Amino acid sequence: MGRDKALLPIGGSTLLDQIASRVQAAAGNVTLIGPPENYGSSGYKVVGDLVTGAGPLGGLFTALSVTTAEWNLIVACDMPELTEDFLRRLLEAAEASDADCLVPGTGFGTEPLCAVYRRRCVAAAEVALTHKFLKMQDFVSSLRAEIWLVADADAVLLKNLNRPEDLGIPQQSHYIEFRNVYKTFDRPVLVDANFNVDAGETLAIIGRSGVGKSVSLGHIMGFLKPDSGRVIVAYTDITDANETELRRIRKKVTMVFQSGALFDSLTVAENILFSLELREDYDEKNKEDVVDGLLRMVELSDYRDAYPTDLSTGHKRAVAIARALAAQPECILYDEPTTMVDPIMSEHLTKLMLRLKTQLKLTGVVVTHDLDLMRNVADRVVVLYEGKAIYFGPVADLEKSPHPHIQEFLAMDRV
Repeated sequence: MGRDKALLPIGGSTLLDQIASRVQAAAGNVTLIGPPENYGSSGYKVVGDLVTGAGPLGGLFTALSVTTAEWNLIVACDMPELTEDFLRRLLEAAEASDADCLVPGTGFGTEPLCAVYRRRCVAAAEVALTHKFLKMQDFVSSLRAEIWLVADADAVLLKNLNRPEDLGIPQQSHYIEFRNVYKTFDRPVLVDANFNVDAGETLAIIGRSGVGKSVSLGHIMGFLKPDSGRVIVAYTDITDANETELRRIRKKVTMVFQSGALFDSLTVAENILFSLELREDYDEKNKEDVVDGLLRMVELSDYRDAYPTDLSTGHKRAVAIARALAAQPECILYDEPTTMVDPIMSEHLTKLMLRLKTQLKLTGVVVTHDLDLMRNVADRVVVLYEGKAIYFGPVADLEKSPHPHIQEFLAMDRV
């Protein structure tokens, strides 16, 4: 399954070959569902779709129609991090279950395209296809499904393929890029700013107040337009993008505001749920599972029914991060996440941001005065001074910069 990406070359072999070999090792055999003319030379059994134009559900229906096994591991070919061990554990959990299907669940929701289905689910799949109910999440909701909760360390294994080189995007492309950006209000705020962020890395933007740090975030979100220059976000030039195009980008890139921007009239859980209300692929139970998973991720389960007015500044920001994660972004922007919080909460937020980077491979941009946070979570840093990027490079090399402003900034931090 997942034929659009199956033949992409990754690490010396195709994604299909890698996923199929791991399924073979975990389950004992493999059947590919798709056009035999595409996969006939793979060495595996290939079955053509019995229903065309029905997406993953059509592939699942075909797989369950031709199988003789009671339990069937269904895996889409767009999860390059999957391991044999993970798939084997998933199968073992399914064999101990009496449900129709066992579906992995993470803080982001469920993954029905790396799940185990009983053969009897074919009847429900046929009904769904007949009525054109093709969304996999809706189909799973119609079954007696059991959610197999995945540990945080394993959540990255279910990450869908999204690396730029895997998608045919040239490796030299940057996920976010400022090209000669100028912005003036009553005075110049950004002056010929040039910096970039690659997929999966975190960039810190530092400098004194009023040098254009938050203005840079505003440009990335499309809230502001440059006077001149170009702004690239999610590999897309958004400089002249209209609001419809920007809404599409904002599904990939989200922002955690310094204030938290929570709704005071809603509980913590309801604030997170707000980001899920327009998700048609989740039923109410799925949404509640996502909320619970995200609260566990940010270690705020005990505050589920609290209101924002009952929370400290740090806890509000942790809730805001959870709400941002509910949208399943590729990139998160943080505006002064550790400002005005106590040292313990600052350490908690730092560890949380680091987990999102290392475990979920999220791209990040953090505006901060906190150089300890910068050193812990950022790969590269851009220093803004009088609107100009006077340093852009590895965090480890910042101390070596001869610029007097940078040395003064670092000296003040040491004091």
